[in-house]
Amino acid sequence: MTDDTPVDKWGHYELLLLFPPFTRDAGTEAPPNDAARARRVVESLGTVAEVLEELPSRALDRLPVPETRAGLDVVAVGCWGGTVLVVDPALAGDAVVAAMAEEVDGQRALHPEARIAGSVRLDAGQEYREFLLDLPGGPALRVGGWGDDEEWTVTGDPAEQLRALDVDPDGHGDADVDLEEEPRYVDWDAYGLLALGRQVTDGDRSRLRPSLFRVRRTQRAAADLNDVWFG
Repeated sequence: MTDDTPVDKWGHYELLLLFPPFTRDAGTEAPPNDAARARRVVESLGTVAEVLEELPSRALDRLPVPETRAGLDVVAVGCWGGTVLVVDPALAGDAVVAAMAEEVDGQRALHPEARIAGSVRLDAGQEYREFLLDLPGGPALRVGGWGDDEEWTVTGDPAEQLRALDVDPDGHGDADVDLEEEPRYVDWDAYGLLALGRQVTDGDRSRLRPSLFRVRRTQRAAADLNDVWFG
């Protein structure tokens, strides 16, 4: 595998950390990105051995799409007040490589007070999807599977998690979430919005400019990247 080996898959891989005091509507305005804090966050990731350089920042909706193996070593981190967003290709898993779940566990150990959510989509001919939401001292949820495959994995109870957040699982207005559906048909992005409320990252992403880093991967993360993206 060389740095210029083309990437022929598409992915979505975002890790969100919310710190107290929690709000269900963070509004559309965000404070400036805390670049120093963003560097500390990227250095804390289990997928990163070393930060090699900081790249010019870009708008969140204009982050570089990995086109080669080298592009998979670019990580974005935005820190806007109580919101931290990580966009890292090494967090994309495929039901065998549980990179996002492991990172959620790692960040939980570092930040016991945070609400932590992870979202993965990996298009490998068939789409793999995964959603995770871990609450401080409360119930955790992990849902994942391939496309319309009936054998989706569900760990945790989404209705119990909503109740822990003081959200009525049966009376949530216009939210497009039907927990009676099979897990493969539930809109888990809408579930995340229902559970956590509107955050700054749910608004106009062209206004948010995270820090951008080129990193050296840990040996484990490098091997997983090759397995997931080129296997």
